[in-house]
Amino acid sequence: MHMSNFSLPEYDQHREWIRNARNRNMKWEEIDYAGRGNDEGLSEFLTQQSLLNFWKEVSCSEWKELVRLQKEAEEQTQVIDYLSGQAMIMGEGEDNDVTVPADPQSAWQLYRKKLIKGGFKEEIVDEMERTTLKILKRLSSDTTEMKPVKGLVIGNVQSGKTANMAALMAMAADWGWNMFIVLSGTIENLRQQTQNRLLNDLNCQGNLNWNGLEHLSKKPMLGQRTQDLHFDKTSKQRYFTVCLKNPGRLRGLIQWLQSDGNKQKQMKILVIDDEADQAGINTANVNSSTIRTINRLIRDLVNGRNEKSQEISNKYKAMNYIGYTATPYANILNEAGEDSLYPRNFISTLSVSKEYFGPQQIFGLEGGDYDYDGLDIVRIIDEDDLQAIKEIHEEGSLYVPLALQDAICWFLCGVACMRIWGYGKPISMLIHTSQKTDHHQNIAEAVRDWIVSKDVDEMIRRCEKVWNTETSQFTFEKFREQYPQYDRKDEEINRYPSFEDIRKEITILLSKEPTNIPLDEDDEFAYHEGIHMCIDNCKNNGITDDGMYVRLAYPTADNMPTPAPAFIVVGGATLSRGLTIEGLISTFFLRSVSQADTLMQMGRWFGYRKGYELLPRLWITSKTNDQFKFLAALDQELRDEIHEMDTLGKSPANYGPRVKNTPKASFIRITAKNRMQSAQATDMDFSGSFNQTYLFDNDVAVLKHNIVETEKFIASLGQPEERKECNQHAENSFIWRNVEFSLVKKYLEEYKFNSRLGVFNDIASVIAWIEKISAEGKLENWNIILAGKGSGSVWNSPVGPVKKVSRTRKKLNNESDTVINIGVLRDPKDIIADIDLEGQPQEIVSKVKNFKSKYAKEIRSLAGLDSTPQLIVYVIDKDSKAVKGFDTREDLDSVEDIVGICMNIPGGKRGTDYTATVSIHMQNNPFDDEGDLEGTNEN
Repeated sequence: MHMSNFSLPEYDQHREWIRNARNRNMKWEEIDYAGRGNDEGLSEFLTQQSLLNFWKEVSCSEWKELVRLQKEAEEQTQVIDYLSGQAMIMGEGEDNDVTVPADPQSAWQLYRKKLIKGGFKEEIVDEMERTTLKILKRLSSDTTEMKPVKGLVIGNVQSGKTANMAALMAMAADWGWNMFIVLSGTIENLRQQTQNRLLNDLNCQGNLNWNGLEHLSKKPMLGQRTQDLHFDKTSKQRYFTVCLKNPGRLRGLIQWLQSDGNKQKQMKILVIDDEADQAGINTANVNSSTIRTINRLIRDLVNGRNEKSQEISNKYKAMNYIGYTATPYANILNEAGEDSLYPRNFISTLSVSKEYFGPQQIFGLEGGDYDYDGLDIVRIIDEDDLQAIKEIHEEGSLYVPLALQDAICWFLCGVACMRIWGYGKPISMLIHTSQKTDHHQNIAEAVRDWIVSKDVDEMIRRCEKVWNTETSQFTFEKFREQYPQYDRKDEEINRYPSFEDIRKEITILLSKEPTNIPLDEDDEFAYHEGIHMCIDNCKNNGITDDGMYVRLAYPTADNMPTPAPAFIVVGGATLSRGLTIEGLISTFFLRSVSQADTLMQMGRWFGYRKGYELLPRLWITSKTNDQFKFLAALDQELRDEIHEMDTLGKSPANYGPRVKNTPKASFIRITAKNRMQSAQATDMDFSGSFNQTYLFDNDVAVLKHNIVETEKFIASLGQPEERKECNQHAENSFIWRNVEFSLVKKYLEEYKFNSRLGVFNDIASVIAWIEKISAEGKLENWNIILAGKGSGSVWNSPVGPVKKVSRTRKKLNNESDTVINIGVLRDPKDIIADIDLEGQPQEIVSKVKNFKSKYAKEIRSLAGLDSTPQLIVYVIDKDSKAVKGFDTREDLDSVEDIVGICMNIPGGKRGTDYTATVSIHMQNNPFDDEGDLEGTNEN
C-alpha cells in the first residue's frame, strides 16, 4: 500500500488534534482510536472532522500512522542524542514536532539518495539526517506571535558545509517552509556557483518544485514578482535565492520581500547566512546607534523592518535565521541585543566525519583531555629560506630556497603518483607567501625559472631524493597510527609506488614548460600534460596578449582532460576564503596573521583527501605551526564547551560560550577587536577547565623537589577516607574530601612546573582567580585523589603504599632530551573516582559502572559535584616501558620518578553562570599585523 507523505501541511489539523490530546494527558493507546475505543468509532470521528472541519480525508490505518509518527517525534525530542562531536545548546522554547520525511518523493529522501549516489557513506548521511532534524526541531513555522528564531551552526573549514545547508533546506521544504534565502560572501562568481549547485542538488522530480530566483529587487525580472509566486499552504512550489552580502543586493531583496503584504504573510522563511562571520558581523561600536550597513540590512531582513521607516509593516508567517561558519569566534563575542543576530535560540556544532583532515588531525592536540600527535606531514621552513623568499619578494631574485625546491619536487612526484593511480580530477600545489600582488608575480617567475632552467635528469634526481626522504618519514603504518579513527579500510588507501614507477610520469610532466592556462581557437581552456602556473589575485583578470588565462580555472567535470591536469597556484587574499583548491598535495605557506579566525579560514589543506591520503605535505614557518597548534586546541575547546553547556542545560540567551583565555593567546588575537565588542574582558577564566602537567624537566633536582613537596602535601591532608567497595574506579586510589584551598594553594606554589606548560606558567593568576570565585561561593572545597594503578612498583606515600602509574614519552623530532613530553597524564576514570555511590540513584550508579569519558562532567553534575574542584596526583614510574610496535612512543627513561598533577575546575551548577561571554585579555601585546616576512602595507 502506498503511504501518504504526512509531512505535508494538509495534515496540520490532524497533528494539532493529536498534540492537544497529548497536552490533556491522553494516552497513546487512546489517541490511536481518537478516544472512541475502536475502529468503528475512529472511522466515524474521521468522517465528522472531514465534513465539519474540512480535514483532509484519511483512513483508519493512515490515522494510526500519523499517531505513530507524532509519538516518534515526541520521543526524539525527549532523548538527547549525543553524536560524536555534535551538540546543541538551546533556549527555553519547545521543540516542534517535525520528523524525518519518509516519502520517497520528499525533497529530503531525494536529496539523501543523491548524496549516497554521489559517494557519501550511508552512515555519514544518517548522521547528517539526525543533525538536520535536531536543527529543524528548533525552528518555527509560525513566528507571528514571537521574535524571529536565531541560531548558529558551527561547521569545519573545507568540510562540505554546503551539503548540510542543502539538507536543512530539503527537510524544511518538506515541512512547509517555502522561501529560502542564502546569504553568500562578497564574490559574485562564488555566489553563482552556490546558486547553481543548490538548484542542481535540490531540483529533482518529486513532491515539490524548486525555483531559483536571482537578483531580487523592487522591480524583479519577469515571472519573479512576489504576486506571481505561490506561497499558500497547498502549493508545491519552493523558492530560494542566493544573495551577495552587499548593500545594494540586500536592499533589493528586502524591497522584494515586502512588495506584497498578502504574500509576505504567507512566506515561511529560512535565512541561511553562509560564512556568517564574514561581512554580517557588526563592526561599529555596539553601544552606538551606528551599525555597519551590511549588518544593519541583515538585521532589517530578519526582523522584518522597512529600511526607511524602520517599522514592521507586515509580519512574515515565519522568519528563521541560521548562521553557518567554521570560525564562530566573532559571532559569539560580538553583540547579544534583542534585535542583533546573536544566536540566542541555539548554537549547534556539526559532527566531524572520520574521513576529514582538520586542524586536530594535522597539527595535533596535547594537554587537556587529548593526546593527538598530528600527522607527520608538516615541514618547518628555516630562517635562511625565509630570507631568500624575502629577496624574491623585494628584489625579484630568482633563487628558489631549498624548502620551496622540496615542495615543488614533492608536487611533481605526487602528480606522477596520482596519474598512475588513475586519479581523474585536478591536482594542485599552493604557494601563499604574501598578500601583495607584486610579490605573487615575482614568486611565480622564480618558480617557473627554476623548473625550466634545470636539466630533466638533474630534476629527476632531486625528485628521487625528496621522494625517498618523504615516503620513509611518513609511511602508511605511521598514517594509521597517527589517525587511527580514519574510516577507510586498508585496501581502500593507495600506497606509495616505487620511484621507478613514477619516473616516466615525471618526465612527461617536465617535457612541457610551465605555462598559464592556454586558450584554443574557440577561446575555450586548452589544458595540457605539463604544469599550469596560475596567479590568483584581484590584479589578474582577463586574457594576456599571448592568449593565456592567468588566474586559476579548473576544468569542469564534463570537460576533464586525461591525464589529470596539474596546477601550481600562487596567490593571496582570494585564497583566504571560499576558494577550494582541488587535489591539494603540496603547500608552501608563509603567512602569519594576527587573527585566529582569518588564519583558520586560510587552511585550504583542511578537507577530504580520499584516494591520496598519504600525499599531502605542508611547508610552513615555526611561528605559523605554533599558531595552528593553538587554533586546533581553541577549536576543540569551543566544541567541548558547547557540548558541556548542552549537557548542563545552559541556554545561549543567558550564557555566552567562552572562548578560553590562556597565556598561549598572547601571539594571536581570536578575532578583530571590533568583532568581539560584547565580550567581557577578564584577566582569566578557568571555569570548566581541565589542566594537567604533560611536560616535565628531566632534571634530578626538579623531580626530587616535586616528590618532597608532594609528600608534605599528602601528609598535610591527614588520613584519607576508607576505601569503599561500590566505586570500582577508586579501588587503587586514596581520596580526601572537603579540603580547604589554602592547602592546595601552598602545594601549587611550591611545585616546579615546566616553563612551557600554558596555564601553569602563570600559577599566581590561577590561584588569584580560584580565591576570587571561591570567595563568591561559586567553588566549594576541594576533593584530592592520589591515583594509583592495579599493578606495578610502589610509591610509599605518607598514608600508605600506592602503585605508580606507567607513562611513555613521545618521539619528537625537534624535542630535546631535557624535556619529557608524555602527551596525556590523566586516566579518564579518575575524574569520577571521588563519586560516593552509596545512596545515589540507580541512574548515577549505572553511568559510573558503564563509564564513558565524554560523560564525566555530566556524571559529576548529577552526583552533586558540579561545584567541587578536583586535584588528581600521579606518581609516574621512571622505568615505564613503551609498547612495542608504536613508532611514535618510546621508553620514559626519566632520571627520577615524576609527580604529575591534574586540576579539574567545574563549570558551575546547572542553570547558574560564572561569567557571561569572555574575551581574551591581552597583556602588553599591541597586536601589530606583522607577518613572518612583511609589514602591514598590503594590497
